[in-house]
Amino acid sequence: MPYSDEDLRSYYDTLPATYGRDALCKMELPKELPGKTALDIGCRRGKGLYKLSEQVGPNGRAIGVEWRAEMLERAKAGEEKAIAKSGLDSSNMLFCNVYPERLEDAIDASCADFAYVNCSLNLFYDPVCALTQIYRALKPGGLLVCDTVLATGPRIAAVVTAARALGNAVQAAPHRKDLMAWLMSAGFDVTSIGAFSSEDVDPSYDADGNPTIPIAPSSEPISFVATSIHIYKSDNIDRHSNSLRDDISQFR
Repeated sequence: MPYSDEDLRSYYDTLPATYGRDALCKMELPKELPGKTALDIGCRRGKGLYKLSEQVGPNGRAIGVEWRAEMLERAKAGEEKAIAKSGLDSSNMLFCNVYPERLEDAIDASCADFAYVNCSLNLFYDPVCALTQIYRALKPGGLLVCDTVLATGPRIAAVVTAARALGNAVQAAPHRKDLMAWLMSAGFDVTSIGAFSSEDVDPSYDADGNPTIPIAPSSEPISFVATSIHIYKSDNIDRHSNSLRDDISQFR
């Protein structure tokens, strides 16, 4: 169920603006972006959005979604310079000041070929709702790339709540099984998921590698792992059957 602006504002306004790994922009992009429509959910100051703009090219569109108006204004301020740097004749960027849980207020259904979200997913008011909104915005066959952090074991709810209140996107990380449940609830087929990695992350380190981030007290026997998850929205094509049919045809 969509949340009211008051519900979301009361939560997001309490989050620190620059804490933790959500400030990073690793962006592992697919090669098939030219001419496509791409979403950057939580585009912050626009660095990743500018990269998407260059990748989709003059016939594509890059849409930056950011709930912090001051961040979005900074992204807009760099638009002209980014366009000149990428060699485009005109802007292919669109800026949307909207919460992740309310994408439908600004983004049409089935309009995007690609969506990107970084570690800020762990701090969203309702990650399942946000992922459901992203699923809605993707075209059938569209790709979601999520550069995020996962915990290596089950979480204690009180620790996660405290970490979220501190804006610590790493310490607020879900266990892998929890993320799988989020994605399934949003409608994604988790059998298509790929690109897990195993880079250890320290929850006290900021985006510049300095141990400045406050952490919640915890005795959990876990660590945190950076990962890039790639998952498609189903296009209703039975790829397994098609592949099997192709394999069999060679023997006819």
